[in-house]
Amino acid sequence: MKWCHTVADIPKGPHYAILEKRSISIPGDERSRTHPGHGYPASTEEVWDYIVFPTREAWEGEIKRRTGLVFGNRNFVPISATPAVITTTIAVE
Repeated sequence: MKWCHTVADIPKGPHYAILEKRSISIPGDERSRTHPGHGYPASTEEVWDYIVFPTREAWEGEIKRRTGLVFGNRNFVPISATPAVITTTIAVE
């Protein structure tokens, strides 16, 4: 498994991946607690992690592991991806 943190981390060719949803808690600042309406309040952000697998077998094994959990982790989406190739052409007449 490889977590992709930047666009450069994502493989250029076909690959298998899992999109995993998680939450990040952001505490509010002191001013929002002592002076309501000022500063910024506490919040929760939802983010997606992009996890790439070296083989289809490793990807399928991880899907089976996640769906076989006692409570069943459903905060993920398994995908088979082929990134698009973008080309730009400039014509001068």
